[in-house]
Amino acid sequence: YSVVVINSRYARRLQAALLSLAHQEGIDFEQLEIVIGYIPGIDTTDDLIDSLQRAHPHLRIVRAPFSPDNTRSKGFMINECARVASGDWIVLLDADILLPPDFFRQVESVQADAHFIAPDGRKMLTPETTARILLGDIRPWECHEELAQSAGDYRFREANRVPIGFCQCVRREVMEKVPYHELDHFEGSDWIFGNTVLHAFGPEKRLEGTVVLHLDHGGSQWYGSNAHL
Repeated sequence: YSVVVINSRYARRLQAALLSLAHQEGIDFEQLEIVIGYIPGIDTTDDLIDSLQRAHPHLRIVRAPFSPDNTRSKGFMINECARVASGDWIVLLDADILLPPDFFRQVESVQADAHFIAPDGRKMLTPETTARILLGDIRPWECHEELAQSAGDYRFREANRVPIGFCQCVRREVMEKVPYHELDHFEGSDWIFGNTVLHAFGPEKRLEGTVVLHLDHGGSQWYGSNAHL
């Protein structure tokens, strides 16, 4: 598995996302890598990676630095990261998403004939819960189910049931045939990717009952996904 995470000014949330990966259960970490696409110098991502590698040496992290000219080119960054990824499966994960501790064990239980796997939905955590996670007061891998039932909006198979960008798990050959579109509005780009994959490879497999946690970010959004020139 190659987990591809694109990060821009979300280093604190990225830390929580990486810790949710470091505490996965029932997986051989030799089979997992994390490819982080980022712009060096605009936040503390490099320092964070240094700390994670020292504290969790079992976690293989691949740095994929980009030029500041690519700050708004998330689709381009995803495609480039996918090219250097070595896994048979590529998991496209937002930097503010926390996976349940048995995520990869669940993926393995359904992957035999699957090309596209997605969770059932995401729980939008409140600002208060997010703050406690970011400050280390809550260790979400220890209480994921409790957090999934906590206050906040639950979005079940949203976007007309097309698996969208916060957590998309596809076979390598899928991304080789269906690259991410580079549009001015990234949310449109990830829906187009999901919809195109469904038409090209058939219906996705859902991890029924699996909920990922979405950290609050005060309404701030990605800068977009301008076409790479």
